[in-house]
Amino acid sequence: ISTMRVNDNLEESTSTFYAELKKLKTIIEAVNNGENVFLLLDEILRGTNSKDRHTGSEALLKQLIKHNAVGLLATHDLELAKMANQFPDNIINYHFDVQVNNEELYFDYKLKKGICQSMNASLLMKKIGIEL
Repeated sequence: ISTMRVNDNLEESTSTFYAELKKLKTIIEAVNNGENVFLLLDEILRGTNSKDRHTGSEALLKQLIKHNAVGLLATHDLELAKMANQFPDNIINYHFDVQVNNEELYFDYKLKKGICQSMNASLLMKKIGIEL
C-alpha cells in the first residue's frame, strides 16, 4: 500500500492532506487486521504544519512498529530519522548522497546506510535566486 502521489481532488472537495489521511486510514486498518502488506510511505503528513507533521508521523511509525508492519519511508525529517536510535531493530536509515562540484550537483544513485549528511537544498535555493 502506498501514500505516493496522493493529491487533492476539487470535484470531491478533498485536500491533499485529507486524501492522505484517508490513505493512512486504509493502511492502519490493514496493519491492525494483520494483513500481509508492504508499505511505501512518502513524506507522510506533508499537508500540515511541521509540528503536527512530526508528531503524527512519529506516532504513526510507533503504531506500525507495534503491529510489525514492513515497508519503506521516504522523509526529509531528520528528527524522524533519529527514531532509529530508539528502535534499532525496526528502523534502518538509508540515503542517496550528492556531490557538489562548481555549484553543480552530481548523484551516484547508490543507496548508502545512515542519514544523509550533505545538505544541497541551500545550493539549489541560491541557484533560483533565494538570498540565503
